[in-house]
Amino acid sequence: MKVQLVSAWMLGLALANAQVYQPLGGVLDRDGNPANMEQVSELRTRTVQHDFSDETVEQRDTRRERADAVKKGFIYAWNGYKKYAYGADELDVLKKKPKTTRNGWGATLVDALDTLWVMGLDDEFRQATEMVSKINFHNDGGQLAKVFETNIRYVGGLLSAYDLSKQDIFLKKAVELVDLLMPAFNTPLGLPWQMLNITTGQGSSETAGTSSTNLAEIGTFQMEFFRLSQLTGNATYHEAAQKVITVMLEKNSPRDPSSKYTIPGMYPIDFDMMSGRFTGSSAYWGGGGDSFYEYTIKTWFLSDFMLHRNLDIWRESIQALREYGLAESSDGYLFPGFVDGAKFYPYVDTFTNFIPGTLGLASKLVGSDTYFELAERLLEAGYSVFEKMPSNLGAEAIRFVRRNVGSDYLQLSAQGRAQVDAYGISLERPYYVLRPELIESLFLMYRMTGKQEYADMVWKIWQGIQRNCRVENGFVGTANVAADAATTGVLNTVDSTESFWFAETLKYTYLTFADHDVINLDQWVFTTEAHPLSRTFAFDGTF
Repeated sequence: MKVQLVSAWMLGLALANAQVYQPLGGVLDRDGNPANMEQVSELRTRTVQHDFSDETVEQRDTRRERADAVKKGFIYAWNGYKKYAYGADELDVLKKKPKTTRNGWGATLVDALDTLWVMGLDDEFRQATEMVSKINFHNDGGQLAKVFETNIRYVGGLLSAYDLSKQDIFLKKAVELVDLLMPAFNTPLGLPWQMLNITTGQGSSETAGTSSTNLAEIGTFQMEFFRLSQLTGNATYHEAAQKVITVMLEKNSPRDPSSKYTIPGMYPIDFDMMSGRFTGSSAYWGGGGDSFYEYTIKTWFLSDFMLHRNLDIWRESIQALREYGLAESSDGYLFPGFVDGAKFYPYVDTFTNFIPGTLGLASKLVGSDTYFELAERLLEAGYSVFEKMPSNLGAEAIRFVRRNVGSDYLQLSAQGRAQVDAYGISLERPYYVLRPELIESLFLMYRMTGKQEYADMVWKIWQGIQRNCRVENGFVGTANVAADAATTGVLNTVDSTESFWFAETLKYTYLTFADHDVINLDQWVFTTEAHPLSRTFAFDGTF
């Protein structure tokens, strides 16, 4: 009898514990099932990076010469920043003045930490580390903090610097900053405000008097917050990021006739963070939606393949993109576009160029040749926008004419039709402001396939940047990619040098030509701001 009582007590304790325990957000799939551990174990043995052992001496020497040239370009731009704006958010290169655009905490400095490390600029890294130790995140510089940007530039930069160097100061500052950002999630549904008053903890939308936001801005915390929970053992950060996804899924269903979300996997851009519902029907994998999809699959990579819900969402979304979100141009390229209900709009911005690289990684890991071939087709289309321009640089946004859809051409302006006649595309926003997305995908696909043509494409873009964007003390944007300064003799500049130039564009360009074991894709995964986070941390579903 005594033995039976003990057994019953132990059973009761076990049941009580079972009721209290809740699996971490995202660990269960959308049907409530855990990941198949046999499949997870097998995934952990897969590799994505190409074996470059067959590289010739000539190829190696050319590659290293190019890496050195890019590194010199970085040093040239960094010296301008150090001379006129060291510790500031940005340098206004043409005016030789510092700019406060991200609360004055040194966005360029923090965003570039891992680039300094990767390039082996040890003295510069040590100086920057000292500057980081002095940042006072409680002083907001008189600006509201844009929560999304603060996360990807500052938090991502600090976490990557920690993963690379193991210096505690970076983790300490990351925790300090994220704890200051957490009040943005103190909303009825746990969905983050776009803007935050760091001093008061008061949140707001970027559009005054509303609670509007967008898909990318609510969905791009997963990687940084997951890693921070891993490093601290505090699940709060991860749960905050995953609750956003939970609410989004619970509040929106394509089966709901009142929902703006009508195509499973094609999530609309416009979102209301108080109701948790989509407020528009336009779905797009470019600006406003891009990094949501990117983080859905990359957080799965980062979690050692344990966040099964992320994989479910990605699979549904990439299938929907393939079926509804792509169209072939009149000259045979496959482009993404805007989807609004049953309508497709042949408009594409440069942000969509992240898709080929991320899709390629996912396809390699899950073993899908079909989707890897799709990634290569999308990369070909993205590069064509750059290749067709005299500058070798791509426009911020274009329109294309779909095959056998003559109305696309007729709806263009006279200038747009003339551009289609000349280039096959209409330049909707003809400027290039040093953006990295195409270089990112070319780098990733080069590392995965070993195809020299992808590295050569990056080099051509780099040469275009040199001709059209290099000025005294640094680099700036160019106003018209259809004109090349080498021909016109005129630099038509856009005075913009955001921190992503140092964090992303220069890093991806350099890594294309660096030795292949520098940030090996089997050991690292990049955030949307090109901050490499280590994939070598084991994760069993708990912190």
